[in-house]
Amino acid sequence: MELRQLHYFIVIAEELNVTKAAKRLHMAQPPLSRQLKQLENELGLLLFERNNNKRLLLTVEGELFLKRAKDIVQRVEKSVLEVQECKNVTNEKLEVGCTIYCASTVLDKLTLIQKQYPNSTFNIYENEPAHLNELLTEGKIDVAVTTTDLPYQHVKTKTLAPDIFVVAVPKESGYAEEKISVAEIASLPLILLRSNREISIYNRIIKEFEKMDITPNILCECHDSAMLLNLVCRGLGAAIVPYSMLSSFSLEHIKILNIEDNPFVIEPLVTWRTDSYLPKIAQEFLKLF
Repeated sequence: MELRQLHYFIVIAEELNVTKAAKRLHMAQPPLSRQLKQLENELGLLLFERNNNKRLLLTVEGELFLKRAKDIVQRVEKSVLEVQECKNVTNEKLEVGCTIYCASTVLDKLTLIQKQYPNSTFNIYENEPAHLNELLTEGKIDVAVTTTDLPYQHVKTKTLAPDIFVVAVPKESGYAEEKISVAEIASLPLILLRSNREISIYNRIIKEFEKMDITPNILCECHDSAMLLNLVCRGLGAAIVPYSMLSSFSLEHIKILNIEDNPFVIEPLVTWRTDSYLPKIAQEFLKLF
């Protein structure tokens, strides 16, 4: 059994179609089919079966072997990276995942790590915690920064300092106070950040209003943090956002109000795997938190 056969099998399992897999692998279909048949013969079992539409389906054994094959390929790739790093013959690359509410925290640290590793490159994935857990499990990211624990068992987690929410209002609104109550917030035209992929924080905000039997005046639900703050700058309404989100944004047209008896707080979590090699740049990145 060769490593390339495992790679071929993984691609076929992802495409569930030999022709599409061959195209993705930049090879002809017949040789790929032969490699799959050879692998099945060596294992003494079928990895795929075909349904009536001739679409490939993984067998139970195929499902199990897919998990093991991914793990083997990933470990080999990480081992190669580890050896190359020892000889300092590779450019550093950092793979990071974060939720929309933790993006500012990640960006601040990326600026620092780039100064430390000027030849480094980055891949950044912004998504919901469940998808970030999947990426971490598959070894596609080195570090995840989220607002909830990830269920993958072979990880370490570090809880960061609480990130308190504030209210951002247009400066032209003329709001004189430095603080605002939850009841007063509800009366403002609100622009709320609601990611299609991460709704837990949005739900928490709504539930706090419900606890007080208050119906907030929601003018707009926005799915992008930069758009949200631009709408505030243009005077369309107020936003409830983590303070960290404002750290990389010009406050020339925004006034920040602290929330009295603030119920809106998140504790970001940094998570990384413990069952595979962590690149040197990722190790240094973690030291920044």
